[in-house]
Amino acid sequence: MAAAKKQTKKDLEDKIAELEAKLTQLSTQLEKPAEPKPAPKPAETKPAEPK
Repeated sequence: MAAAKKQTKKDLEDKIAELEAKLTQLSTQLEKPAEPKPAPKPAETKPAEPK
């Protein structure tokens, strides 16, 4: 990576697209109630639990 000092705009755009795809995938995983235990912060669609 150090050898490629000059990256073209296309290279950077491809890298950004790759990172955005990973971010979208992780965000989707966090939104889904895949884990049985409740999340530390309440989900937007979930009503507040009585305390």
